[in-house]
Amino acid sequence: MIWIDASSGLAGDMLVGALIDAGGSLDAVRGAAEALSVRADLSVERVRRGAFAASKFEVSFSASDHDHVHWSSIRERISEAGLPERATRRSLAVFGLLAKAEARVHGVEVDEVCFHEVGAVDSLVDIVGACVLLDEVDDIVCSALPAGGGFVDTQHGRISVPAPATVGVLAGWPMVQDGRVGELVTPTGAAIVAALASCGPMPSMSVQAQGWGAGTRDPSDWSNTVRVVRGERIAAGSDSVVELSANLDDLPGEQVPPLIAALLSAGALDAWATPVVMKKGRPGLVVSALSRPSSVGAVEDAMLRHSSTFGVRRHRADRRILERRHITVETDFGPIRVKLGAMGEEILHAAPEYEDCRAAASKAGVPVARVHAAALKGVPWP
Repeated sequence: MIWIDASSGLAGDMLVGALIDAGGSLDAVRGAAEALSVRADLSVERVRRGAFAASKFEVSFSASDHDHVHWSSIRERISEAGLPERATRRSLAVFGLLAKAEARVHGVEVDEVCFHEVGAVDSLVDIVGACVLLDEVDDIVCSALPAGGGFVDTQHGRISVPAPATVGVLAGWPMVQDGRVGELVTPTGAAIVAALASCGPMPSMSVQAQGWGAGTRDPSDWSNTVRVVRGERIAAGSDSVVELSANLDDLPGEQVPPLIAALLSAGALDAWATPVVMKKGRPGLVVSALSRPSSVGAVEDAMLRHSSTFGVRRHRADRRILERRHITVETDFGPIRVKLGAMGEEILHAAPEYEDCRAAASKAGVPVARVHAAALKGVPWP
């Protein structure tokens, strides 16, 4: 599996550099570029960004090669390149996600989308190169992404950060505002993780290697790098969690959803409210949250701040958990992320991501259940 630490930022070339730094093959990326008939020189240079040594992936080409192309042309070019089947499918999923976001931003049909920065040769190589380097990786997890701020100059003029296309592909993905100014996540980088990865902290894993990919800028107060950690996810087993709860008989109903959201944002693994009858026959709620021991303080603070309780109960609980994997399946409604629960090599459960299904159903004008069923058909059941 691969975990992507994108807390400092993410771009396509940074991710390719990090994957190569962690043991990936530059020759494999060069081979993909040749298959795409890309006339460019690809290289990797060791640089420093802040306190870290990192690999800077470069794509050099003549100005005449930096063309603007339509999504339909990119789709045909990738489909006919003869790349590995999964790399082809994933590359199309990434570009397809970008095309839909751009189409919505500019108010045009998807096949009419003309890519500028994303359609350029360097970004074509970045996306396909990343998919080739990840071809044998089934399980990809990425951290939350920094939002950035300020403005950036593009082919469309000066736009605010995060760019509209970046926000468009990250529907349902956490973005963190840490006060830094500048474009910290590019549409290309955002689309790669949105199409191929699930979001979360570093999973329990047996680490094999890590690598850093460098961005172009070298700010003085932080390291402009993305890190990947490669290894094997630790199989299903047992762990301990803390269940936090509080009885509430005076919380207005409209304040329950933001309370649940605050608990999840603070790091709760799950949060819920159960109706009960309390003393003096009053209707009330028991609000509960599951937390890792390391997050108990933050989740407790959220419960105390966002509810009306004067105290929070704690109960430690042991649990058995399935190994969790994440895949992206292609459906007639577009790519849908699916969470798998496995015991060894046997897949026991599959849960399509609701937000992916909802967005695809809304666009296609069909019930969410239909998209959900289509995603389940794409699961590689044993």
